[in-house]
Amino acid sequence: MKRRQKLYAIILTLVLAVSFTPNVISNQFLIVSQAAYGLPAKTDDGVIFHAYMWKFADIQSNLKAFADAGYNSIQVSPVQGIKPGKDWYMFYQPCNYRIGNPRLGDENAFKSLCAEADKYGIKIIVDAVLNHVADNGNDGQWYDGIDSSLKRSDFYHNQGSCKDYTNRNDVTQKNVGNLPDLATQRHDVQDMQISFLNNCIADGADGFRFDAAKHIETNRGEDSGQSCAGDYWDRVLGSLNNKNKLYLYGEVLPDKADNDEVYRSYFDITAHGYGGDLRNAVFNKDLTNLMNIKHYDHNISPKEALCYLENHDDYEHGVTTNMTEWQRKMGWSILNARAQLTPLYFARPNDTLWKDKDLVAVNKFHNAMAGQNEYLRYPRKEAMVIDRGNTGSVIVNVGDGFHLDTPTNLKDGTYANKGNASCTVRVSGGRMTGNIPGGSVVVFY
Repeated sequence: MKRRQKLYAIILTLVLAVSFTPNVISNQFLIVSQAAYGLPAKTDDGVIFHAYMWKFADIQSNLKAFADAGYNSIQVSPVQGIKPGKDWYMFYQPCNYRIGNPRLGDENAFKSLCAEADKYGIKIIVDAVLNHVADNGNDGQWYDGIDSSLKRSDFYHNQGSCKDYTNRNDVTQKNVGNLPDLATQRHDVQDMQISFLNNCIADGADGFRFDAAKHIETNRGEDSGQSCAGDYWDRVLGSLNNKNKLYLYGEVLPDKADNDEVYRSYFDITAHGYGGDLRNAVFNKDLTNLMNIKHYDHNISPKEALCYLENHDDYEHGVTTNMTEWQRKMGWSILNARAQLTPLYFARPNDTLWKDKDLVAVNKFHNAMAGQNEYLRYPRKEAMVIDRGNTGSVIVNVGDGFHLDTPTNLKDGTYANKGNASCTVRVSGGRMTGNIPGGSVVVFY
């Protein structure tokens, strides 16, 4: 009760201290909410929770729990009108550029979610499907239920399905599967999508995931001087309202013709390969090859990377369904303790692991360590130590218990684990020592 009274007093002081302009008051309440839950103000300094196929109303009813658990952003499934059906992939067969569908809720429910999320300092990220529309089961033929404004043959590339994912023309101008590929070079097509994105922003969206981003052409890098080149990303992103306040990332799966160096100049990209590296490391109980964020045949900066242990495609295609909760916890803890990258937690259907004490501890560690550098080392192949600045550390041990004795930059002191395992670590004279339990995550700061 005293804590709540103190928070109300802070809010009242802030309100009285500013002029009664709605935007000013709203901003002050947002600052108080973020401080109350320890959530970073920027999405890319915090942790994203992927509320996969959650209804807007169900997300809204859990906002306090998300804030308590340290998630500062929620990614919702595609909000557009979609092809009817219960299969998960119907979310990626859009029929229009309006907000609301029967599986998530209508536009009013979306606006209500965004408004309520602001009270907790939580950002809402929309998964936007802009590359294609729903099909009717035949290659390149649209589903009859798409909006009438989209039923124009000249709105599509009409080049058949992509067969060669090492060829930029095929990747950007042909259908992904049967899905009719929009002629994204056309400004009238772009204008429809700009209007949709700005409608999301007006309703309260704080950022976007761009589905199949590498399938929409650029005019630089591998696309420079090519017939497939276009101004899509410059024009669409340049037309977004409040762009500088949005968090943007694109699905750019690694391959020879992904043109990732250009996409990275527009937004963060999905470091899909790093999730596979994490899973293999935990499966094989060898954590020694996790320092670099790999993308196809090269490394990318963590500052440009949206990372996950698994995403919805991994899960739905059976790539990660055999992972146990313990394995997921170990992999996620390594990922979430890292510096600079933006971590996304994929919530499986009926998932409750997101509330586990270890995950909450490492979420809050990630938030508290924003801006701190990292010092990685491997006291044994089954264990990884991730120091952040001179303030805190996460130790992930996928093997048996062992005695830790390693150099550190942390300040002298005795640190107790904030997670599940009973563990105390001591730092003295630049050395960190302690008995680390087997199969555990140790978090302290």
